[in-house]
Amino acid sequence: MPSVRIFIAEDHAMLADALQMLIDTQADMDCIGLANDGASALAQVLALAPDVLLLDLGLPQLDGLAVMQALRTAHCPTRTLVVTARMDAASVRAALALGAAGYVPKNESSHELLQAIRRIAQGRRYVSNDIAALFIQDPAVPGPEAKLTQSETVILKLVGEGLTSKEMGAKLGISEATARKHRENIRSKLGLRNSAEMAAYAIRAENANTAPGAL
Repeated sequence: MPSVRIFIAEDHAMLADALQMLIDTQADMDCIGLANDGASALAQVLALAPDVLLLDLGLPQLDGLAVMQALRTAHCPTRTLVVTARMDAASVRAALALGAAGYVPKNESSHELLQAIRRIAQGRRYVSNDIAALFIQDPAVPGPEAKLTQSETVILKLVGEGLTSKEMGAKLGISEATARKHRENIRSKLGLRNSAEMAAYAIRAENANTAPGAL
């Protein structure tokens, strides 16, 4: 199996070096580049199309959110894992809304960071429990099947995978309007205010149901 190609966008040289050293210890990962500002990161990611971008939000010249917006506009296939010191709900919502596949704080363990990279490289999403807890106050994630219909449970899972209502409709053979209505029902039943909170809930629920080593 080919190695996961990873690009690091981090303006603190010591942390960037530490991330590269960590990646270099993994047989299934390959760091293909580094950038210490947003403009350089954007140009190199567009040129190299890595599998995963490790992105700090506090980059000079062009911040991480602006980088994500530009990558989204360019339809870049690279999946973004935000690795940042920003722990506020507004930053998390903004990153998820721009298509971040994962969000972990810089003080997370190396083990969790590697789990997040692998999960994202497999096309899944990852939000650390500390981040998800900004939205979901109850530390014990209830099984969505206790409140949701089977169709709503499927929709919630697809929300966690980052699909839009249009993409859900095409995947499930239903209209975009029906998928959107399911999303509204899910938010109402689970007490979630917006799509970012629903994505965080879905990802956290999936994390809770994933056995160690299953990533």
